[in-house]
Amino acid sequence: MLNFLAKRLLGLLPTLFIVAVLVFLFVHRLPGDPARLAAGPEAEETTAALVRADLGLDRPLPQQFVSFFGKIVHFDFGISTRSKRLVSTEIGERFMPTLWLTLARGGGDLRLGRRHRVGGVAQPLA
Repeated sequence: MLNFLAKRLLGLLPTLFIVAVLVFLFVHRLPGDPARLAAGPEAEETTAALVRADLGLDRPLPQQFVSFFGKIVHFDFGISTRSKRLVSTEIGERFMPTLWLTLARGGGDLRLGRRHRVGGVAQPLA
């Protein structure tokens, strides 16, 4: 059992790396300027340049990716542009309600699945 769990966890690492690469690439391929979005539509170019430097968007892409991945490994997801709070705090506040909803829904699906399975076994095929 421990061997199986170790293999599954090791298999998770490449998947998480691929997801991190895809998220990074999608964010950089989206149209628009994240610095302009964070600074506001009426912001001057100097303000957008300061925001770009603050977010690290003025560095080459490989350096940005190393910084992005290093922060993910240390669970540093930055600050939300919407609420100006730590993203890890935002996730933490929403984790338990999401977990309870998932478990409740899974329990309902399990009961419904058992009911249909028993009904399907009880009725012969025509």
